[in-house]
Amino acid sequence: MATATFVLALLSKSVTASLPAALLVVIWWQRGRLEWRRDVLPLVPWFVLGAAMGLVSAWVEKTYVGAQGSEFALTFLQRGLLAGRIAWFYVGKLLWPSDLVFIYPRWNVDPAEAWQWLFPLGVLVALGGLWWMRGWSRAPLAAVLFFGGSLFPTLGFFNVYAFLYSFVADHWQYLPGIGIIVLAAGGLTRALAGATPLVRRAVPVGMVTALAILSFQQSRTYADLRTFYTATVARNPQAWMAHNNLGNLLRELGELEAARTHLEAALQARPDLKKAHNNLANVLRDLRRPREAIEHYRQAIALDEAYGEAHNNLGSLLRMQGMKEEALRHLLRAIQIDPENADARNNLGMVLREFGRTREAIVEFERALRLEPDLAPVHLNLALTYSIIGDDVKAMEHYRTARRLNPAIPELPAR
Repeated sequence: MATATFVLALLSKSVTASLPAALLVVIWWQRGRLEWRRDVLPLVPWFVLGAAMGLVSAWVEKTYVGAQGSEFALTFLQRGLLAGRIAWFYVGKLLWPSDLVFIYPRWNVDPAEAWQWLFPLGVLVALGGLWWMRGWSRAPLAAVLFFGGSLFPTLGFFNVYAFLYSFVADHWQYLPGIGIIVLAAGGLTRALAGATPLVRRAVPVGMVTALAILSFQQSRTYADLRTFYTATVARNPQAWMAHNNLGNLLRELGELEAARTHLEAALQARPDLKKAHNNLANVLRDLRRPREAIEHYRQAIALDEAYGEAHNNLGSLLRMQGMKEEALRHLLRAIQIDPENADARNNLGMVLREFGRTREAIVEFERALRLEPDLAPVHLNLALTYSIIGDDVKAMEHYRTARRLNPAIPELPAR
């Protein structure tokens, strides 16, 4: 039954793979020794299951999530330096939880910089010191082993997609932090054992109050997406993902100049970010600056020729600028990349209609509706196209459907 529930836990959260090692640490802390038949052997199947899930998670991160490429091409030395720095970073945030940021600056890991070696060296010195003092108390070493073992999957030895933005994230230490928190709580309890009742009450109350205030202040950051991303870029101006997302949000709110500023900041931090080029082009199009928008759409496609959304957006804008032949090429490429893009098929239909290829246009509009039946603009386009070829019955049918889906569409004037 325990093994079955362990498997279910692994399927729910792969970090559960650290549980068998954590159990051995706790047993060693309690008894000061480990016995093969009694302690280790029963947990071997759990180690095998945990290792298998860990390998599957690493494979999924690399193959499907995208944790590969130049940003993840770290040498063995770089990963060692990174692991030491990550460990000390989390210890520091646990002991002094201030200046928390959703996306921390991404470090430049360079073995040529001598000061970066202090982090892994410090880890080794700390472990050696705790091993030496185990005769006095095994608790500190047990707590640190629990902390480091639970943190191991995110120490940099395996590629994690979020490393694209930052090598650290506060939520990765919620489980590892238990070891340090319990050690601190136990140490504080012993330290206050000989104090007066007033002090024994006042110190915990003061700590909880301080942490509650910090939590309350931090929670304001998550009031809404705008507040969240604004706080992130204020504390980390190089957070290109936050700049990009905030720019998109501001565009939706109609604050186009502010959106442009953040999208340009995203591109300044990450010039090869195709999505930021596409998003900035959308804003420039809304600002009626089509030439600049076209340039950024083209840059997005230059970065990824198979970027269907950019092909569709560029084709749509080129059509509106009267460059129908180039528009047709990009829209055909957009549906080749993504045949189920209803918006691209609608845009392609409009270009075909302007070329006089009305029957082909109707085919594309109908395909768009099969993908998304409730698109009012497509029904309007079909109404106009059927009207052009003289099929007023179908034209009125689609026109009425468009008005039902979007009551803002005006009625036809009475004849």
